[in-house]
Amino acid sequence: MIKRLITSTVILAILVGPSMVFAKLNHQLDAADITRVDNLVTVPLVVSNEDNLVAMDIPLGFSEGVTLKEVIFENTRVSYFDLKVGIIDNAKRSVVIGLLPQISSNNKPDLPAGTGTVAFLVFEITDPSVTEIALEAIELEKPDHSLLFVYHEYDGIGAPSIVEVNPEFSRTTLSLSGAANASLPTTFALEQNYPNPFNPATNISFDVPVTAEVNLTIYNVLGQEVVTLVDRILEAGTHTVEWDATAYSSGVYFYRVSAEKFTETKKMMLLK
Repeated sequence: MIKRLITSTVILAILVGPSMVFAKLNHQLDAADITRVDNLVTVPLVVSNEDNLVAMDIPLGFSEGVTLKEVIFENTRVSYFDLKVGIIDNAKRSVVIGLLPQISSNNKPDLPAGTGTVAFLVFEITDPSVTEIALEAIELEKPDHSLLFVYHEYDGIGAPSIVEVNPEFSRTTLSLSGAANASLPTTFALEQNYPNPFNPATNISFDVPVTAEVNLTIYNVLGQEVVTLVDRILEAGTHTVEWDATAYSSGVYFYRVSAEKFTETKKMMLLK
């Protein structure tokens, strides 16, 4: 169970103004950045950090009239993290998001300084009269959770220490009236993997416009099959699959997606 984790400046769609890490932060959500399909609303949770982050503990409460269906970490800044947890409690209208780059023996970097989405919150509107969703930072007990960001700090000889920051996060109201309508892909498509080059894991995204049987396979430079990552029926939408190449040697690899009459192959490079 995650007890205390962290991050730097949480915002829920758009960062407003530059701020120092230890200063009081102002946050704002732009409704144009939310997407809505029928009664499902997706809210991007954005983190901005001026230094590399070691971990994140993000407990949030949300208003009545909605149910939090899932927390999605695909296609985010933290896709490569070892630990990505979204603990949902709709009875208490809360969610705890815990993020940690490394819990395995593989050496993985901290979250680099920057701004971007770390998770998507997918809400279902259960009350048709609801016109907005309110989000706010909360504190929980047993286990304890509070909005907490953890950094590495180094002294003059390069010895690391841990710095914990509890930033303030004001209650944020998300208007549903301006939510952008999301649409399904209209064609099959295969994206370039990210990151590329990579070590040891990378993400492969592809579009599926209709429910179809999809195959995603990795090949080496000799054209030999290395591993099949997907071989099943997938629903229409954009899908992301992670390939952990820890057990494989450095070099050029190819990944191929096949679905119905569509086939496309792209190249990627593993550098260790």
